[in-house]
Amino acid sequence: MVVTKLKKGFKMKGFGVLIAVIALAVVFSIANSSFLLPSNLLIIIRMASELGIIAAGVTLLMIVGEFDLSVGSVYALSPMVTAILYSKLNVPMILAVIVGLMLALVLGFINGFITTKAGIPSFITTLGAMMIYRAFVLVLAGGMPIKIRSHALISQVIGGNIGGVFPAAIIWFLFFIGISYYILEYTSFGNKMCATGGNKKAAIAVGINTTMVKITTFMLTSFLAAFAGYVQAFRLGSAAPLNGRGFELAAIASSVIGGTSLLGGVGSIIGTAFGAIITGMIRNGIVLLGVSVYWQDGFLGVIVIVAVIINMFISKRRR
Repeated sequence: MVVTKLKKGFKMKGFGVLIAVIALAVVFSIANSSFLLPSNLLIIIRMASELGIIAAGVTLLMIVGEFDLSVGSVYALSPMVTAILYSKLNVPMILAVIVGLMLALVLGFINGFITTKAGIPSFITTLGAMMIYRAFVLVLAGGMPIKIRSHALISQVIGGNIGGVFPAAIIWFLFFIGISYYILEYTSFGNKMCATGGNKKAAIAVGINTTMVKITTFMLTSFLAAFAGYVQAFRLGSAAPLNGRGFELAAIASSVIGGTSLLGGVGSIIGTAFGAIITGMIRNGIVLLGVSVYWQDGFLGVIVIVAVIINMFISKRRR
């Protein structure tokens, strides 16, 4: 009976990553007893939340067989546009936020349209977009941060603290993970995403508009990246032109650690959530252990490589 339950558990999406989270927590807690303190765990989850929101969109996009390297730049650009509209043009905060989010949708559409219509690999399309969008942020801001602190309700709801203690970022993280999971697992669009990424020709043969699926997913990914940017900007009270640098690769890493295939068609939103938490645990644990922060990406890189090897092994066994 116990063996049967264990076998079912290992087949559950995200179960293996959950085991990795627990194992990592045990290792860090043994190395430093402060790791499992409630205050430190709250810091880890808050760190993982902003990345996790982006990673949820990146996971969906990887499932349809595409990549978006521009999410880090969109993460900075949308809040910067809002900051300029609010601080320099006196546009009401809620309207400025709506404009920034609409801009993210447009940028996502552009990425998707160029990729699908021009036939350019999304890696190349979004690599160029990453540079262009980042240049826009730097030009708009003049290379300097712009204050976005406001007493408007929307800024408190997005980036504030509930009861003055609990970060709203965690609530948004859980919300978007839940929405993404529902879309992927319980909607026809989720089925179309898996079909598009798994076998595009077969998907087209059964009447799926793969172009629409991909463009829509690009737009959703860009929207989530922008929203995550607002979470950080409102939390810090300013929008900085270099915010989000490296987040595109960290989001892909979280997705891969969570079991998302680099080849498309297979992915787990729950696994991605745990992958983002693992990323936060590594960054936090290294600081607590007194190890140079320069090793953070190195440790994360090792975990990504191991995760890819494991995922490839599992895929071969399934086939």
